[in-house]
Amino acid sequence: MSSYHDQLQFQALHDLTNRSKGGIIMYSCVWLMITLIYDIHTSHTDFFVLNLAAFIILVTLRLAHLYCMRNAYQYKSATLMQWFVGNLLLCAVHWGLMTAWVIHDPTLSEINLLFLIITPAFALGGASTLSISSEIKVLYPTLMFFPMILALLADGGLQEYLLATLCGITLIYIFVSTNASHKDYWEAITNYMVAEERAEQMEKLSVTDPLTKLHNRMYFDSEYTKEWKRSLRLKAPLSVIMMDIDFFKNINDTYGHIFGDDCLKVIARTIGAEAKRPTDRIARYGGEEFVMLLPNTNAEGAKTIANRIRKAVENIVIDFEGETVKMTISIGGATAVPTLNEDRSLLLRRSDSALYHAKESGRNQYQAETTGLC
Repeated sequence: MSSYHDQLQFQALHDLTNRSKGGIIMYSCVWLMITLIYDIHTSHTDFFVLNLAAFIILVTLRLAHLYCMRNAYQYKSATLMQWFVGNLLLCAVHWGLMTAWVIHDPTLSEINLLFLIITPAFALGGASTLSISSEIKVLYPTLMFFPMILALLADGGLQEYLLATLCGITLIYIFVSTNASHKDYWEAITNYMVAEERAEQMEKLSVTDPLTKLHNRMYFDSEYTKEWKRSLRLKAPLSVIMMDIDFFKNINDTYGHIFGDDCLKVIARTIGAEAKRPTDRIARYGGEEFVMLLPNTNAEGAKTIANRIRKAVENIVIDFEGETVKMTISIGGATAVPTLNEDRSLLLRRSDSALYHAKESGRNQYQAETTGLC
């Protein structure tokens, strides 16, 4: 989803579609039962054929919408919502006009009472169930009731006037009740999505280093455990490289800790840019030390990546009050194909040991130790 608003709209569309599935069958079945039991299909062929054609068209559109909802990622939510609302309102118009026809046509008087009962029930049930949509909650019952009220008023009898008045009162009641359920739904879904979003943010913050915006050591330890198990299962090589900024204490002492923090941010971005694969994980391991997890990477691959990082850091130039400051980084790496009885912490210790050798051997270089088949 491109925005928070889009997420809400898509969830509303999904809920509306699910809630309306029963109506596709119910409306058609009720109409068929009435027309077949009262032999409307033979005594009023025009009424039967016209409404049958309308039902076929409307049901086909509803089924097509359901099919498109299964592949909703191919369509814009706004388009699918407009399609759904338009289809529902067409259904309401059709049923309202059909009810008006039944009321106004004396030859259909035998089913008059049935439609006077069923139409308000459908209007109330549909508007309540689909009150998620502000358009449907108002227009759906209105389009069902309005033709019926006009037909009753056109007949001009006292009983018809009374029924028309009662229909108007019922319509007002529907507006009030659906307005309340509409507000309740949107408050609930908004609160739920806000809570979910905040939970995701908190989870992200808990595994993110606030200074460099890289992942922190807790995240790395968790991912390292997962990748060790996966590499064990696949019998694939797993590499770890540890990095330490050379003489970083001197930078802090000479230029201050604020400048030192700026240096850490620049180096973190530089290291991050060298992680070319989505599976490579980088974390700030502590202080001026960074670590990179390289799944399915042998010793030669780890060496290539490490030297690429080392050269990228070596090329960094930072200005401090007109003075040019350059930095270097020492890197140690280790590679192993995990085995069942091997302690996974051993790979980390070997990588750390290799980093120690890189620093002892003059810094600004890569040293490696390997175990297993790499």
